[in-house]
Amino acid sequence: MSDVLIKNSFIATMDVDRRIYRRGSLYIDDGIIKGVGKEVEVPRSPEHVIDAEYMVVLPGFVNAHSHLQQYFRGVYELIGDFYKVNLPLEGYRRPEDMEWLGPASCAEFIHGGCTTSMVIYTYPDGFAESVEEAGNRVILGADIEEVDLNRLKEGVYEYLPEKGEAAFKRAVELHRKWHGKNDVLFTTVMAPKAADLARPETYLRCKEFAEENGLRMTTHLSQSWREVQQVMKLHGKTPPEHLRDIGVLDERLTGAHCTYATEKDTQLLARTGTGILHCRAVTNPLTKWMDLGITVGLGTDDYFHDMFQLLRQNIAGQSTRARAIGGADGMLSGSPMTTRPTLYELLELATRRGAEALGIDREVGSLEVGKRADVIIVDMLNPYLTPTKDPLTSIVLYGTSGDVDTVIVDGKILKQNGALTTIDTGKALLKAQERTDEMIERFFEDQPEQRKNWEKMVRHGC
Repeated sequence: MSDVLIKNSFIATMDVDRRIYRRGSLYIDDGIIKGVGKEVEVPRSPEHVIDAEYMVVLPGFVNAHSHLQQYFRGVYELIGDFYKVNLPLEGYRRPEDMEWLGPASCAEFIHGGCTTSMVIYTYPDGFAESVEEAGNRVILGADIEEVDLNRLKEGVYEYLPEKGEAAFKRAVELHRKWHGKNDVLFTTVMAPKAADLARPETYLRCKEFAEENGLRMTTHLSQSWREVQQVMKLHGKTPPEHLRDIGVLDERLTGAHCTYATEKDTQLLARTGTGILHCRAVTNPLTKWMDLGITVGLGTDDYFHDMFQLLRQNIAGQSTRARAIGGADGMLSGSPMTTRPTLYELLELATRRGAEALGIDREVGSLEVGKRADVIIVDMLNPYLTPTKDPLTSIVLYGTSGDVDTVIVDGKILKQNGALTTIDTGKALLKAQERTDEMIERFFEDQPEQRKNWEKMVRHGC
């Protein structure tokens, strides 16, 4: 494996000591960070030298919770109903679709600097094949749910044990085939979908398999009011209470969303060490979670995997929350500069803290000697970012995925001078568009009322 020297750059290590080098170097050899600081020792002439003057070097983003649902863009946003549109559309994906949807998804993650992504998907094996060629780091989970999605559209929960069994077998096969492949680029996670969509015995099977194989678990947790109502109906408890009582809620579990978690639930999550994966509900009590010592990571969730936008959504969301619940003090503190989390804390959530939430912080999440070399380089030399007195402030407030000049994963350059190196981007996107058109058309043919709803909205009022 080649070595890389990055020099003359502003470097934000994002380590626990928050070390920043306003002009420094980073040396990578055999996929490992071997030196970082004002000056670094380079034992030989590097194969790759990147002069990163007027650029900022950061650890790659850790996207802590994502799905491959960007194929529904242009439909779900217009006629969005999670149970009548989103979940049914998932049933129209086929394993063979990943031949081109997979590369397009990898392109999106890499383009925006997501060097590590936890991806939960119905057919993850096909996506894994794309990742193997693209070179990004993933934690893969086979989505395990066992309800009839067609009946769920009408609010009826019909559990299908045979569907859960098939999904569990996919998860086991995914682990056996991909876990640990290419050193540490591939790892797997057990992913029962949610407490209303998977039975208690399925959660327990997942936990048993995870413990036997040293894996972690993740699930959607208190993500919708319908979930809360169904779990209360079946078990007389909130989803976190239910998972605690069956023995699943612990430090090896992360729960995505937690939008409908009660105060009692939140305290329970803190006591049990359960992590929270914070996504699109940006007015959730993020700062409170952090202050309680809950490990929190940021995830783009489903349709648009842009961590820069997610950072800014959280700025707006937490400012709105401060104004809403803080009275006069909240009104005075509701600006990006005074509201917590701070801009730097948001960057931490997108890097080191996200790695902590996923249990991979010994390997990635910060630029430290001995860690895997997952690095992004942001080009500051554009009129939206320069001039500035503080590059990190400008990146959080004004940066875009297009400003990511270089992406390095495990020492391998996957994006250079703004272009992907392992994926034919144009070909992948055009082929993905074809597959997406076919998928959406099948959905509309079976559900003509949704076609009418979409056509009404896509006319934009004309």
